[in-house]
Amino acid sequence: MPLMSFLPGLDLIHGRTLASSFDAFARVHLLRAGIRLGLFEVLRRPFDAEALAGRLGLADDLVRSWLTACDRLGLVQGSSSGFQITDFTRWLLDAPEAAALHAVLDQVALGWGPRFEDLPQLMKGAERPAFGSPEEAQRVAAASRAVESRALAALARVPGMRSARRVLDVGCGHGSYLAGFLSHYRDAQGVGVDLDPAVAEEARHRLREAEVWRRGEIRVGNFMTMDLPSRFDLILLNNNLHYFPQAEHGALLRRALSYLTPGGVLAIQTGVVESGPIARLLGTGAGMAIFDLFLRTHANLYGLPDLAALHERMKQAGFEQTGEVPVLPGGSARYIWARSAREVAEAPSPG
Repeated sequence: MPLMSFLPGLDLIHGRTLASSFDAFARVHLLRAGIRLGLFEVLRRPFDAEALAGRLGLADDLVRSWLTACDRLGLVQGSSSGFQITDFTRWLLDAPEAAALHAVLDQVALGWGPRFEDLPQLMKGAERPAFGSPEEAQRVAAASRAVESRALAALARVPGMRSARRVLDVGCGHGSYLAGFLSHYRDAQGVGVDLDPAVAEEARHRLREAEVWRRGEIRVGNFMTMDLPSRFDLILLNNNLHYFPQAEHGALLRRALSYLTPGGVLAIQTGVVESGPIARLLGTGAGMAIFDLFLRTHANLYGLPDLAALHERMKQAGFEQTGEVPVLPGGSARYIWARSAREVAEAPSPG
């Protein structure tokens, strides 16, 4: 008997909630199939199932059922002239962040799916796997660009950021944030640091693509132990604080402070498990709570930070002032910033 046939016998409200869970699971896979096979691209204009299957060389019966499912979920709209994509699906294809949004879908299916499948065993104490396969790292890097433009706009609201001329990007990844910063601030110079030589080489390529390579340098190494050429007006950690255990946050913050100029700023972009009404309305609160759980299912990743504790650690490390700037409405992603003392003083030990 089909699973959905049980729903009419259930409490209608609770049954609908359960059905929406099935819908959410299926929607990710329907979207990925439509994007990967070019189905949505063809459906920019109306096609019936037979014509669509014939055009793309696909199984007629599966295309017909896929179209019906997509129609019921609002991904395509059927009419007498055939099926055509809806405004949502058109946005998914045409948004400036389309490639990043597609990477998000891939990560949910290929990264989150296996970890949550293992969740019962992990919760009973099974060994947690390490995060870091090249494929997953590539997907995460691509997905993070979905909020990059908003993040750079938010960064501009961090006090002292506009006057920063020497910038350090810790864990720069593929270099998109550093390239974006240097592209916008033409008199700034930057250094990016990453542990992975292959990722660092991609960051160098990104700086060349953005035509900022003369003002940007990428170094391979561990920020906690490597020597850097100077102090910086701005130090960035973009979406990588969860790579550091909370027990190491104090040492990380002191290390960052030791490389800041007087009055320099540390800006940490991070997700936050937010429960406010806007985050609930937009779904970002639930998304970050799920992301926090995903992080904790790995042996080498750690949860999203407790903001009050992070501010306190910043002050204990020697920062003079701290604050926050939201990246997304509702604050589920934000920059937590801290300013060093304006007066020259002996910096805390980097250790």
